[in-house]
Amino acid sequence: MTTSPLHPMRLDPTRRRVLGLAAGLAAAGLLAACASEPLPEGPKPIRFDDKPKFRLNVARVQLLDNYQPPRKAPNVEHLFPTSPARAAGDWARDRLEAAGVSGTARLVIRDASVIEKPLPQTGGLRGTFTQEPTDEYAATLIATLEILSETGERQAYVDVEARLVRAIDAGGSPLARELAFDRMTRDLLAGFDQRLSENLNTTLKDYVL
Repeated sequence: MTTSPLHPMRLDPTRRRVLGLAAGLAAAGLLAACASEPLPEGPKPIRFDDKPKFRLNVARVQLLDNYQPPRKAPNVEHLFPTSPARAAGDWARDRLEAAGVSGTARLVIRDASVIEKPLPQTGGLRGTFTQEPTDEYAATLIATLEILSETGERQAYVDVEARLVRAIDAGGSPLARELAFDRMTRDLLAGFDQRLSENLNTTLKDYVL
């Protein structure tokens, strides 16, 4: 068997210009497609400033976060885009307003944990083709809103709890997991907001202007 050396194919100038133009147009089209591809959006800040404030008959509003996250398994609240504790603090800043001349309204965060628990998975061939949540997450937010006199004496208070359990596929993309965690915090705070609002309109109504 004989072999022949390879030689570059020679094109006439006109054909080279046509091929060059086609390649340029293809590259431009590819760049245009990439430029127009929307980037995936991460979670937006959790705010409550679209709701009316509670104007309290106190001189100041304080936040006291007594929850110390362990930052290790099975706790995962530190992995959330917005932790329940931070969201509760943002709730206080957006929803409570000091409109009096003395006294303090203080929101004390006592528990703001999220516990992760692996779920049993379907095995064998059936499991290969089954999409199911991989983990269960239990979120808890417990806080006390207290009214203190100018000397620090407690005059009134309410305890509020919000709990949420949700199963999530933690093996998905990082963005999908981040969005699922963000949805959990929003839903947890929605319950927290509802319960505290009810208490401000009933138990603590004498301190709302």
